[in-house]
Amino acid sequence: MQKNNIKVLIIDDNDSILQYLKTFLERYMFEVRTSCDGYEGIQYSAEFKPDIIFLDLMMPNIDGLKMLQLKKVLNDIKDIPVIVISANTARKNVLAAIEGGADRVLSKPINTQQLKATVDELLGGKYFEIKRTGTIENSEILQQKKETANDLINTFEEKRNSFQKAINGRDGKTIKEIAEYFLINSNKLKEERIIKISEELKSKIYQKPSDWMFADVKIKQLSQIIKEIKIQYS
Repeated sequence: MQKNNIKVLIIDDNDSILQYLKTFLERYMFEVRTSCDGYEGIQYSAEFKPDIIFLDLMMPNIDGLKMLQLKKVLNDIKDIPVIVISANTARKNVLAAIEGGADRVLSKPINTQQLKATVDELLGGKYFEIKRTGTIENSEILQQKKETANDLINTFEEKRNSFQKAINGRDGKTIKEIAEYFLINSNKLKEERIIKISEELKSKIYQKPSDWMFADVKIKQLSQIIKEIKIQYS
């Protein structure tokens, strides 16, 4: 079996992101090690000698910025390229990460095409042309569905919070925009339950008290469906 011979270390305390990235990269024959702790990440960097590191900024014990500072003074690992992946990519956070020593900053939810291009650029090659063979990986449709499912899972908490704020603020436009996001991704996933709820949410006028109660019920239903999808695609 052909291999990439590229070693990747992923450091993130979010288990969903960690497993999603690991599964995605292993599909393209990367050798992957994971860590959910900054201190452990430093240790793994020295032992595993990865070719590239994916790093979250917000972690227990030692955050990503402090880890970048430590990495810069350790000769064995200081030259390893680092891609920071963060849910907060405001300008000041991006600048702080770059000044701290990150080579690139990507936002969550993860855009896999952007991720591929960034890895290829930093490592100077084309590392996503090799795919694992097998009954699951041979199905391009199933791969795409898994990626879409993981996108929904990884972004749902943020979308749900925005949705709840929109209900509280009587912001029907934002509710419809979030419903459109769910509709697009559920169509890719062919998840009829989410499609139905999304279409119902988009069709409301959001003027009567009952409309806001309706939206609150539907986001709770979506939350339960997402939990089931997480189990299905884990």
